[in-house]
Amino acid sequence: MEIAYKYILLLMFIPIVSCVPRNEADIFISQVYVEDFQTENMNDCKPSDVDLNNDEAEQFFLRSKKVEYKIIHDHYNVAPCYIEGILKVKNKACDWKIQASAVGSIACGGELDYYVCDSCDDLFD
Repeated sequence: MEIAYKYILLLMFIPIVSCVPRNEADIFISQVYVEDFQTENMNDCKPSDVDLNNDEAEQFFLRSKKVEYKIIHDHYNVAPCYIEGILKVKNKACDWKIQASAVGSIACGGELDYYVCDSCDDLFD
């Protein structure tokens, strides 16, 4: 009887675990659109350095982790160019940027959140 009870508990637990997202972006980010490329110096940073399409930009945010600005300042390089666009967070239209250095941000409702992606090298090839 004890084995049957444990089996039932296990079956109840599996659906709960399978619904847990990898990060908060998995649930909330949708409709990612690339709109433009910006650079401070075309000699240092070109559109090909951050040539992501809509799906790749979405992948960037799905794979990235949210960090405080101090983490970026202390541990990451900031590129002089980026792509920008719009996306939806919890069905709210927001602005985003992704730099050639795999650092990004989302500005939404007066808040600015920063993201880094250490597993996005393939997106920037």
